[in-house]
Amino acid sequence: MDSQENEHATTTNEEEQPPPPSSSPLPPDLATISAEIDQYISSLEPLPPDAPTIIEKFLMLVEEEMEAYDSADAHVKWSCLKEEDASWFLRTADRVTSLLKILAEFGSEYKYAYTINRAGSVLQRTMSYLEGEFKVMLEEHGKTPTDLTRVCGAMLRGGYQDECCHVYFIARREALEEKIVQLGLEQVSIDDIHNKPWESLERDIEVWIMKFTSFAKEEFPAERNLLDSVFAGDSTIPEILFSALTCGITKHILKFAEAVALTRRSPDKLFKYLTIYEAIRDAVSGIGAMLAQGVAPELKNEALMIRSHLGEATISILTDLENSIRNDHGKNPVPGGAVHPITTYIMNYLEFSAMYKDSLEQVYLEHQRLEATAAASNTDAEGAVVSPLQEQILKIMDLLLSNIEAKSKFYKDTSLTSIFMMNNGRYMLKKIKKSSGLYSLLAETWYRKMSSDLRQYHKGYQRETWGKLLGFLNPEGLTGNNKHVKPLLKERFKNFNALFDDIRKTQTGWVISDEQLQSELRVSISNMVVPAYRSFLARYSQIFSSGRQTEKYIKHQPDDVETSIECLFSGTPATSGKRKL
Repeated sequence: MDSQENEHATTTNEEEQPPPPSSSPLPPDLATISAEIDQYISSLEPLPPDAPTIIEKFLMLVEEEMEAYDSADAHVKWSCLKEEDASWFLRTADRVTSLLKILAEFGSEYKYAYTINRAGSVLQRTMSYLEGEFKVMLEEHGKTPTDLTRVCGAMLRGGYQDECCHVYFIARREALEEKIVQLGLEQVSIDDIHNKPWESLERDIEVWIMKFTSFAKEEFPAERNLLDSVFAGDSTIPEILFSALTCGITKHILKFAEAVALTRRSPDKLFKYLTIYEAIRDAVSGIGAMLAQGVAPELKNEALMIRSHLGEATISILTDLENSIRNDHGKNPVPGGAVHPITTYIMNYLEFSAMYKDSLEQVYLEHQRLEATAAASNTDAEGAVVSPLQEQILKIMDLLLSNIEAKSKFYKDTSLTSIFMMNNGRYMLKKIKKSSGLYSLLAETWYRKMSSDLRQYHKGYQRETWGKLLGFLNPEGLTGNNKHVKPLLKERFKNFNALFDDIRKTQTGWVISDEQLQSELRVSISNMVVPAYRSFLARYSQIFSSGRQTEKYIKHQPDDVETSIECLFSGTPATSGKRKL
């Protein structure tokens, strides 16, 4: 009855004068009895005979104090407490926790039964208050981790670990979900994604990748730091909670990526697929790095499934690229022997693909494992083992070369065939050399062979075009007296002039788009033709009479020949005459 009267008196007093508690945290009697309780707790001696009475009084006074903090008529927020009041509350909670552990040893003794029940009731009320305030503090983003840590520690010591973890998980999940909505990463309809034009979806993907990457790099580490701070000294709880939080939130965000991975495939989607693939891989890897046991199996499997869909789409697109080359049967030759559009498209596509080399390697290796074909290793021409991705790129390049060689046959002029092959071959080599990723995939062997083929095309062109011209400058048969030599010389100069003019008119309109190749070809032609012509002219020009006869047969001076050669392959015909193809 005394206890009930005291409780009633306390309640009446609170109605007359609401909390917060007074500046003095403890009344004298509670301060004194708390000191006695501390002695009981710290002492290794058995409880004295009067212990139940003292403990009962302590619990009664604690209940009275609790009325000032949490009752039906009044509730004091933790944030409104002074530091000394907050410290007293937590110390008192720890005292009750410690008392219960000591009293548990006497659970079979009747005289302690009521005391144990009452202590349990006081602890439950104390923890209920702390649980509510813990939730409020978690929801108040500006609250310092120190307050959270102190309250969390008291709840854990009081045996309320499940309640503490549950409150933390719910509050932080809601906070993270709110951030997801603010960022625009909320779950979207699969039908909406599949029905959206690719140009619009492409922009959405870019935004999604940027926001998801930022979220994974900033929010998840911050969440882990908060967990480690709040649950300081405990290594297990932060692991469990962080794994659960990141798993649920990440799976929610990845629904967008899953929907994109299942859209209709086309070549222009490859690079967005790979960028999504990398974003997921890096984010999940980052989560795993913050967990001693690695990523939760549920999240790991979800991420692997989406990456598998993206990988299948990637491989399918590159296979379709193969087929597009096989099915390209166009028979219209490119004017002037310029680089063919299919060469430009395929090489640009491969160059850009090589920027994702590491990811592509991973995609193909994962696909190989799924297909259980890892045992069948492939080798290149020199017997070196090639990766699945290398095999794919080599296959595409071989198909492209075969396609270009077939198209070169559409030119009637074999010299132009060589120019066409040089143009396309040089374009390929430049792209390969420019891209370290593409170069490493094709390897030095392929590059050397292609360079050798280009030299052969170069020699073939010189032989076909300029070998004939140089044949007219051959001194063979031009020995003897002038009477017999002169008619032969006239014929030689006439043929030289006619063929040179034809070459000049025709090949000035041919195209060599690579400036270095154009310069190299002009220099090699000049070095081959101009000295030979200069020597031939110096040796035989005096046979002709000066004046009109000389002008009739010697139409070109060596410098004129050199100048004309410098104009070759400019893409503009020397005359309006039709070019040969």
